[in-house]
Amino acid sequence: MSNASIDDLIDDLTGDLEPVRPRRLTRGSLWVAAGWAGGAALLLWFSGMRHDLADCVMMPPLPLLAFWLIVALGFAAAWSALRMGLPGVGRDYSGWRWAGLAALALPLSALVMALGDGHAAMEAARPENGLGCLIEGVMAGLGVGAALFAWLKAGAPTSPARAGWVVGIAAGAAGATIVALHCASNDMMHIALWHGLAVLLSGLAGRLLLAPLLRW
Repeated sequence: MSNASIDDLIDDLTGDLEPVRPRRLTRGSLWVAAGWAGGAALLLWFSGMRHDLADCVMMPPLPLLAFWLIVALGFAAAWSALRMGLPGVGRDYSGWRWAGLAALALPLSALVMALGDGHAAMEAARPENGLGCLIEGVMAGLGVGAALFAWLKAGAPTSPARAGWVVGIAAGAAGATIVALHCASNDMMHIALWHGLAVLLSGLAGRLLLAPLLRW
């Protein structure tokens, strides 16, 4: 094949192509931040902030530790999801798992407490004492989930199943942190069960509902 023919072939293949705007993590991060802040603003607008924070009083140490562990999980999962939307081969997306292992300290601590006080555990597990937190946590994280889904939908991740998990976990963790600003309970069993369930159920929803939509 002559050089002229090769040039003509290249021109035919590329003639209709247009420049694509490069994907930047900064833009995706701003989407996530907007979703997180929007969820917090809506929940706190309708339900209000917990009384101690409203009075500028710090949370007790254990609930505060739980809050920051869930924040770390949400950040790590969101960052992994954002990186899944970038082109590249051999990227490591497992950083969120370490934050997830650290967050397991919450249910393990609650389990130890439950073994020592079964009555308190039964009270914490009653739906009327925590179902509202679970629902609010799932709903409050939808903004983060939507932002990450839109980012990944445009980026076509190579593993939709893993992407669905990570998006759901990031959304659930975001929602759980937002609920912690509203929920007045300092009971670790309540936090581990109902706030933790928001993360787990959101992760399952991401895997089952979003993963099929992220396939090429």
